Amino acid sequence: MKKTLLAAALLTGFAGAASAQSSVTLYGVVDLGVRYQNWNLSKGPGSAVDISTSSIAMVSGFQSTSRFGIKGVEDLGSGNQAVFVYEANINAQNGTMSATGAPADTLFGRQSTLGLRNDAWGQFDMGRQLSIAYKFMAPVDNAFGINTPIVNLSAVMGVTAVRYSNNLMYQSPSLSGFKFAGSYSFNTGLTNLKQAVSGGSAADTATGSAFETGNNMRAVAGAVSYTNGPIYLGVTYDKITPASNTVAGANGGGVSSWIVGGAYDAKVVKVGAAYSQVRGGIINGGTNSSVSSDIVNPFGAGAVVFADGAGHNSYNINLAAPVGASGTVMAAYQGMSSVGYLQDSNFASTMSAYGLGYSYAFTKRTNVYGIYTYTNNFQTISGLSGNTLAVGIRHVF
Repeated sequence: MKKTLLAAALLTGFAGAASAQSSVTLYGVVDLGVRYQNWNLSKGPGSAVDISTSSIAMVSGFQSTSRFGIKGVEDLGSGNQAVFVYEANINAQNGTMSATGAPADTLFGRQSTLGLRNDAWGQFDMGRQLSIAYKFMAPVDNAFGINTPIVNLSAVMGVTAVRYSNNLMYQSPSLSGFKFAGSYSFNTGLTNLKQAVSGGSAADTATGSAFETGNNMRAVAGAVSYTNGPIYLGVTYDKITPASNTVAGANGGGVSSWIVGGAYDAKVVKVGAAYSQVRGGIINGGTNSSVSSDIVNPFGAGAVVFADGAGHNSYNINLAAPVGASGTVMAAYQGMSSVGYLQDSNFASTMSAYGLGYSYAFTKRTNVYGIYTYTNNFQTISGLSGNTLAVGIRHVF
């Protein structure tokens, strides 16, 4: 009997030691609120008549995208760890899945990666994940956060919201404040569009995976950042190559994007700024390009439009300031202008957006917020302006 008890105790001890070396965590964000929007499009190049439309509705993920995920880590010894992340978007108001630019039947569309990590040499991941541009520009988008619609970086710098499938990514550890990263996607999974004569876009064959390497849309990216106390600086570059069996690919087209940004935390206020150029087309990422059934941007969210000679210049300035022990005031201004081909279409105007918000944290996990934005020439659509007001509650678990 004593031997049995001793064996049981030893087994329990070994099981505890094994479990201490690995863990699986369920996590997520639930963000729900009520949003009012009105949009107006003046008669002109973009519309044959004046359009005025408005709505009030419950929305999910206004300040931060609602999501749930599973992540795990296992200690492999010698400082090495195996890591995985599977993360899905959710519409918290009804429990359905939310679009992430992936096919409709994709469950873990936000991220699905498996990798290796070591504090000495960095981290290597394989699978579907957000771009390096997101990871290296998130510290710059410090006011509303990179998920907040209209006045976040992704609204004017679409590559920060792009998720590459079939992606290899390496991120270095901090080396005297410097950090480096690189990635390559064998097949991005992004929607492939070609430039249409009307100034919009049209489907450019199917985007499914092909056997021949050249018949897939590929992407290569790199980034470097520097952190020194309250100062953060970052530079990113992405190049997306169209499939060679498409119209865009036959013409040798390709879209490139670079971003330079920085942030400074003065304690009483944190300021961020970024500037970007896109050439050879448009990278829409996860931007809100459709505002109503009456007013639709034909370029489409979650797509890459290949158009030699077309592009955007964009910028964002934002700040966040603490108010008392639990409050934060947030403000941002951003703009985007078209260059090249787009200047001769209905998308020639400069977009300007202004945002102001307040957040109050009950705890580290739960806060309430109110955010107002005004946008003129939304997505550079001439004459399209709108107001957005949202109040909501966010819980992180």
